[in-house]
Amino acid sequence: MSKPNTATVLKRWRSSISIPGKPNEWESKSLLSSMGIAVPRGVFIEAGKSAAAAVDPSVLGSTGHWVVKVCSGEILHKTEQEGVILDVTAEDLSAGVIALQKRFPSAGILVEEMVPYRGGEIIIGALYDPTFGPAVMVGSGGILTELYKDVAFRLAPCTVKEAHRMLEELTIYPTLKGYRGLPGNADALAEIVSKIADLAVDLIAEGCQLDINPIIWSRDRWVALDVKAIITEDESKRVDPVPVSE
Repeated sequence: MSKPNTATVLKRWRSSISIPGKPNEWESKSLLSSMGIAVPRGVFIEAGKSAAAAVDPSVLGSTGHWVVKVCSGEILHKTEQEGVILDVTAEDLSAGVIALQKRFPSAGILVEEMVPYRGGEIIIGALYDPTFGPAVMVGSGGILTELYKDVAFRLAPCTVKEAHRMLEELTIYPTLKGYRGLPGNADALAEIVSKIADLAVDLIAEGCQLDINPIIWSRDRWVALDVKAIITEDESKRVDPVPVSE
């Protein structure tokens, strides 16, 4: 899996954000797609637009079940604000979109296929260390991330080889290697962690953060189900990263 030119990707992406410094989930996932990281098939419906755009199976896929979310760079905690509806069928899709449009009239709505998966949930994050600058994190993901505290950190950039060492530090590492038949791919995940570290070098400054939680293994690939990004345009807050080697 080759790495794209992150500087080029980020320049194009920054210019596409509707609210500067506050990318929504749809925009954050478009960044990951540009880096070769899979995300669920979906449709973004702008505030005030008809819900009819949400029911096109040719765009959404054929799973028969979807998730409907409020999508705004100013709303980071969607679940806590009752901004997520899970396991929506085709018959209820338009109604689900309309319900969230009424609850969040100034926000967009994201409709995505519900991606089937087995195995563990992983979190990957790009963050800022006040002393050393951009860093990358990987660990046990999902709603129990803070409870397990099963995470590993490295400064950015981070090679694929070093990213694999990060995974080996995790308690859940055996699940990435087929423990009791659980599906997963540690090598492919290490490549993604390294890509996020590359992004961190050019994107993450003081006050910035990028979280993928969870990313799961489905249909022979890792898929980022939820993404949050907080960025800054203030280059004066950036610290040059400490270089790393193999």
